[in-house]
Amino acid sequence: MMALSKLVVSLVLWLALRSSLTMAKHPHPGPLSPIPARFSGVFDHNMVLQRAPAKAAVFGVAGNFTGDPTAATVTVEVTSAADSDTSKSYTATVGDDMTWKVLLDPAEAGGDYSISCACTAGCVNSSVGGKMENVTFGDVYFCSGQSNMELLLHFTFSRNDTLAAIAKGMYQNIRVRQFPHNAQPEPVYTVKTDMGALHPDAPTWLGAGQALELEETMSICPWCGKTNRSVLVSFSAACWYFGQALTDELAKMNNGNAPPIGLIASSVGGTMIELWTPVEKLANCKNTSCGDRINITQCGTLYNGMVAPFTNMTVKGYVWYQGENNVFADTGNSMEQTGYGCMLPNMVSSWREAWSVEPGTTDAMAPFGVYTLAAGTSEGHGTHMGGFRWSETANYGVVPNDAMPNCFMASGYDLGDPWDKNCYFRNCCTHGVVEPQPPCSGDTRWSWWATNYFMGPIHPRPKLPFATRLAQAAAVVVYGAEGLATGPVIAGCSMSTDGSTLAVHFNTSLLTSGQKVIVQDYDPSLEMMASAMEVCAGEADPPYAPDTKDGNWTFVNVKADTSGSAIMVDLSPLNGAKPTAVRYAWQDYPCCGALDRTYTPCPMASCPVMASPAMLPAMPFFALLQDGKCKCIPPQICDK
Repeated sequence: MMALSKLVVSLVLWLALRSSLTMAKHPHPGPLSPIPARFSGVFDHNMVLQRAPAKAAVFGVAGNFTGDPTAATVTVEVTSAADSDTSKSYTATVGDDMTWKVLLDPAEAGGDYSISCACTAGCVNSSVGGKMENVTFGDVYFCSGQSNMELLLHFTFSRNDTLAAIAKGMYQNIRVRQFPHNAQPEPVYTVKTDMGALHPDAPTWLGAGQALELEETMSICPWCGKTNRSVLVSFSAACWYFGQALTDELAKMNNGNAPPIGLIASSVGGTMIELWTPVEKLANCKNTSCGDRINITQCGTLYNGMVAPFTNMTVKGYVWYQGENNVFADTGNSMEQTGYGCMLPNMVSSWREAWSVEPGTTDAMAPFGVYTLAAGTSEGHGTHMGGFRWSETANYGVVPNDAMPNCFMASGYDLGDPWDKNCYFRNCCTHGVVEPQPPCSGDTRWSWWATNYFMGPIHPRPKLPFATRLAQAAAVVVYGAEGLATGPVIAGCSMSTDGSTLAVHFNTSLLTSGQKVIVQDYDPSLEMMASAMEVCAGEADPPYAPDTKDGNWTFVNVKADTSGSAIMVDLSPLNGAKPTAVRYAWQDYPCCGALDRTYTPCPMASCPVMASPAMLPAMPFFALLQDGKCKCIPPQICDK
């Protein structure tokens, strides 16, 4: 226990030091120094600007005026490396806040451009104040959330395979930009030019190959020690792997070619959604934590300092991974405008509104991707987890839906870390665990020693499989690919006349041609928990409330139905009692049943109900049983 306390303290101190050093280096991210003209710090060499049909926006500040700032003019020049004798010019009038903004003509994907800005009227000095080289056009995604979004690429199983692939020339279309912790009391729209560089001597935007080759002596965790590492391993894993998997999906759609992908990572571990939402929008939802668990002055501060600086930039869409610090609070229901079920769609709409103020730039319905919470990440509030995952769909049980249109999602309840917390310590095999000691790697390919995790299974290491699901959904929802955007979604159920079985039917309109519902093999000897299917024979708490009546639920076995769109649930363990509700994948870690993950890892994607051949897991569901039929809690409908 003493060793654990010391380790936790060291982690807290290290995280605080990391944050304080970042803030010390960039203490004031507001208006820039009085120079003729400069781009805001979200722009830099090597960056990706949003491709056609949108108009990419570039903006910044000006200074050193001869008189009234609003009489000054900034000129932006865009020159292609393929035709350096021809350039396009754009002009903007400086505002009274000393900022300026221009919209570039829509540009097709690719290219190599230099872009400069200069104050050409109304300034003491008309020389070029800012210039970006090696700029290209493609699709830009803004990634945000808490620690599982911030988690470094270093702490993932697929890290070495990814680095090797980049070294062989793959994923050269991806360029990354990391942004530092930057809470602010008011929205900030222009920032300094050096904020968040992965390497102190490099631009803030880096191509995959550049980031791989650049090394820095760093300590990325309290026990890791200082060593030379590629700066790419310090980038967000969930953001990078989404870009990597999306590249693979788009290449399949376009004869091996994928457009440039720009990835912006702006996240802070241990944060609640209330900090990422414009404070004036939080009033749209009841039961938020502002003024309760969160000091009212903190609400909206991460939106102000880490989202607002990018809202004038044109982007393709967003990727969100957050919720661990909201699980214990009110999961809520979007229909009742309560809790997370309201706050997530509310944040989505507020971001879209902020980014799309300028017509022709970011689409007002820009696609929004969501990683749902992975297995084992409930922060000790496992009885809330089923309802929380439901709230991540705005309580519709699937996205897109009426509350979250043009959204896409990846389920992670079957993608937790294969090992449990007893393999947390660096020297786990000799540290305070009863005999036999946990093998940590043994004969499995999910090796503790090859890829240590950060702070235990709260940060699961299988990030690439999770991102692959999200990219597959994006390919369908955003880019029009054929295939599934989601696993099987409950449509209804019916009980047999003798009450021995319950047929659960799935939405056939969401199962594309060639897809069917299957039940993967699972081991009933691990208790029927391994089925992830539960039936209630008494009173059941509503799905958006913590489960206080767990004793009324019984795990039961399931098998596939010959129709390919249903499964059969065995009710015999109820011993004739009348079932009142059914739920699936409602636990924090619903797969592998009673398996002791101290000694044997739980295989990824091992929950039984899947769509095949896509191999996407069924969406978690909760339904009441009335007269032998299912009835979901509105706004979800499952009455077929």
